[in-house]
Amino acid sequence: MRTERCLHNMGATMNAVRHLVQDRIALLGLLTHAGTTAAAGIGLLMVVTSLLPALTAIAVSEVVRHVIEASTAHGRTTALVMPIVVVGSLLACEHVAQSLLVPLREWVATRVNGGVRQMVRRSLSVPVGIDHLQDQVIRDAAALPVEEQSLFNVGAGADGQLWLMSRFVGAFGAAAVVAHYSLLSAVIALSGVVWQRSLVRRHYVTGFSDTATNTTGAVRAKRYWSEVVGSPLGAKELRVFGANEWAVKQFARFGREVFRGQQRVIFGAFPLYWKAFLLLTMACGVPFLLLARAGISGALSVADLTAGLGGVVATAGVLGGLGWECYAIEAAVPQLAALRRLRRLEEERTQQRRSCVSLAQSITVRDPAIRFERVSFRYPGTSRDVLTGLDLDLHPGQVVAVVGENGSGKSTLLKLLAGFYTPSAGRILINGHDLRDVDPGAWRNQIAIVLQDFVQFELTALENVTLSEASRPFNADHARAAAEQAGARELIEALPDTWNTMLSRQFRHGIELSGGQWQRISLARAFYARRRGRRVLIMDEPTSSLDVTAEVGLIEHLTCGPDGFTVVASHRFSTVRHAHRIVVLDRGRVIEDGDHATLHALGGSYTRLYDLQANNFQERPSEDGSS
Repeated sequence: MRTERCLHNMGATMNAVRHLVQDRIALLGLLTHAGTTAAAGIGLLMVVTSLLPALTAIAVSEVVRHVIEASTAHGRTTALVMPIVVVGSLLACEHVAQSLLVPLREWVATRVNGGVRQMVRRSLSVPVGIDHLQDQVIRDAAALPVEEQSLFNVGAGADGQLWLMSRFVGAFGAAAVVAHYSLLSAVIALSGVVWQRSLVRRHYVTGFSDTATNTTGAVRAKRYWSEVVGSPLGAKELRVFGANEWAVKQFARFGREVFRGQQRVIFGAFPLYWKAFLLLTMACGVPFLLLARAGISGALSVADLTAGLGGVVATAGVLGGLGWECYAIEAAVPQLAALRRLRRLEEERTQQRRSCVSLAQSITVRDPAIRFERVSFRYPGTSRDVLTGLDLDLHPGQVVAVVGENGSGKSTLLKLLAGFYTPSAGRILINGHDLRDVDPGAWRNQIAIVLQDFVQFELTALENVTLSEASRPFNADHARAAAEQAGARELIEALPDTWNTMLSRQFRHGIELSGGQWQRISLARAFYARRRGRRVLIMDEPTSSLDVTAEVGLIEHLTCGPDGFTVVASHRFSTVRHAHRIVVLDRGRVIEDGDHATLHALGGSYTRLYDLQANNFQERPSEDGSS
């Protein structure tokens, strides 16, 4: 039993050491974001800086040696000049190097943080879908490494690991000086210093890991309230409701929660410093005694004793203190797990895409080209199916409208068609191929979309419209035609700088659009993509911010061509009545399917919803009976 326990403990220790080495190598790997040459140069400067105390100890011993020689009849004081110059030069070099390292280390940390942020955003954007963005683990992973305002971040951790390595090199160099005069003294000094560091480090490993886990939500909340308080949109409602001060307090509350978690770890280590102090005292005191005995016995000269004692002091000085890098490294380690999770996601999606390329190239148009086959879906982290066994065929050349009451699954159906999510059950077939097996990029290049919560990009009008085909040179004729179709051309050409006007007041000479104007821009973006060859047009509440006149003008010109698809989800029946087909959803299923005349004649759900909305839009009679 004792042997098994011993083997188990040994295995656990080896596993912990393996993870420790992997984490430290991973931190050093992040330095490539700062540039390999730059990181190597700064690392070399750090190593030289850490070795200077050991070199200074040797130089001082030479001064002592020459002083003793000068005190004899044969000594010359001129021989002291060179050793003293060397000592002075080493001290000056150490001061200059330390001064240079402060801004250089800050530069490295900033570059690493910037590279990590870019890597995180790229990893999150690799999947064509968005289901991973609602995964709690992924959201935590995205929050940790990019939190610049945190007390510690991965950039500081990577810089700290490089600095710690240089300190170890300096400590071993100083110990080598001691070993030249007393191997036992060198072993005691070095092992004692490393032991006392390890004692306190274990506290930070557990503490920062727990803090990172427990405060991830607070980090995201802090960032959210920072954006709400600082954005013009958030500021409007907060000021109207008198909640601005309350929102600032929310930001401060979550900021304090994050800071207090880190503070508890740092201050919680204070009791351990007494043990560390005793270990460090022994690590220096015992070698001092051993070297002193050797000096008294005549085994060491005064100069050699000076070098040995200086080496012990340098060993403890270079590595003994727990510098800022200790906190930064241990705080960054939990963030490495987050980065690994994101990298795995990127690798999985990339591998999936590689396996789908040949299949995507073999797709040809047939009828029906798109088929929902017993599709069910529930959003990540929920227990209710939004779609339940849904069957639906979509044919080329048709404008298909999807209607239903709130919560019936209209928007969800469109998101599945766009590939934002994959069905929980059933499948979506594209010309007979399961959409799961189709190259996401190839399918995405067939889609133009207008979302209900469209983005108001802070770009020029031209960039906003042509963003849907940003990877290709823009076509001015197509842009103008798309804007005309969306009813946005007159709006754009009336802007101060027409198509080159910046659509944001955050920029000089920029302008702010209304909600309806922004929706026209969003429609123009989708129509531009359609004109550039995308065959599947998906529109979720495309006229929600438009007035009745603009809505009618848009719908009358809504076509899809003989080989295209247009799918529109809307609660406005004036938008959908002219569609070739109208699909009525209820509780995630198709309950009615046909054109307006057919469905209205059925007297079912479509008739009820259509008549209810039509009655609401009828002009009410006045008190005198006129209308």
